[in-house]
Amino acid sequence: MISSTGAQTVGPTSGGKVTPFNTISTTPQQVLAGNPSRTSITFHNPGTVDLIVAPTLQANGQALTITTSLLGGGYRVFANGGDRTIAGECQTPWQAISVSGTGNFLTVSESNV
Repeated sequence: MISSTGAQTVGPTSGGKVTPFNTISTTPQQVLAGNPSRTSITFHNPGTVDLIVAPTLQANGQALTITTSLLGGGYRVFANGGDRTIAGECQTPWQAISVSGTGNFLTVSESNV
């Protein structure tokens, strides 16, 4: 999008788009809603168990549900401070699971710029 001053813009920004989770388990849960203005997402794992994050839709438009035995389509976020940044085509909703246990932690930060 081009503004009236000729500068390129990428949708609304508000800063502070950080969402904490303290209950990630082996059951998939949505951690981000869809956002057509999103340009990147950073997933940070401050906990002690690896996590898997994935979009909720496959490239063909079909639903994607990850499980501890079906990890295809997911991205591992390693424990103890691991980060995973997804940039570009990341506007759909996103989900997360832990590889084991319950009560695991995840910090999600999204950007529209």
